[in-house]
Amino acid sequence: MRFDWKPEYEDLASEFLKLHFKDTQDVVSCFPCMRDDYRWGKHRPDVVDSRVPIKNNNEYHGFERHAMQYHATAQYEEAYHHWLLAACWRKEDMEANRFQDIGHNNAIRYAIKQALYNKALHEWQDTGGRGPVPQPEDFMLTSDDIERKEQKAWDELETNCPGLKGQIE
Repeated sequence: MRFDWKPEYEDLASEFLKLHFKDTQDVVSCFPCMRDDYRWGKHRPDVVDSRVPIKNNNEYHGFERHAMQYHATAQYEEAYHHWLLAACWRKEDMEANRFQDIGHNNAIRYAIKQALYNKALHEWQDTGGRGPVPQPEDFMLTSDDIERKEQKAWDELETNCPGLKGQIE
């Protein structure tokens, strides 16, 4: 299975953005970034205004945090949507800033793997749990990574909504 960006993801991401956020301004409002500067200097001297990639970074990391919180609470369809939005936001940031390094490309692939894993979980969930449960390894992810991220998501949720986990279990 390949985990590269596909043209059809563009339309899906646009659909998911409208479904969950209405427009890009809502994304900016949901994931604000108050940091004014970053020393790109040696790291990215070609970046004219360091606030732009910092803002974008905060947004796609926000999509990823939301995606894992949805995943942890077994809202797999929403997790799928947010992981795909994160991949799209990363891709657009790469293109806008002319980043061409392997790290950025791998991060997009990772978000796509997570999206497809959660899509498969959603489809399995829709069958009432019949058949084998999709496994992270089926999507070149690791169970350990998923478990760590789930725990972090629960910690974030519990900080903001104490007792939530007990209500869901």
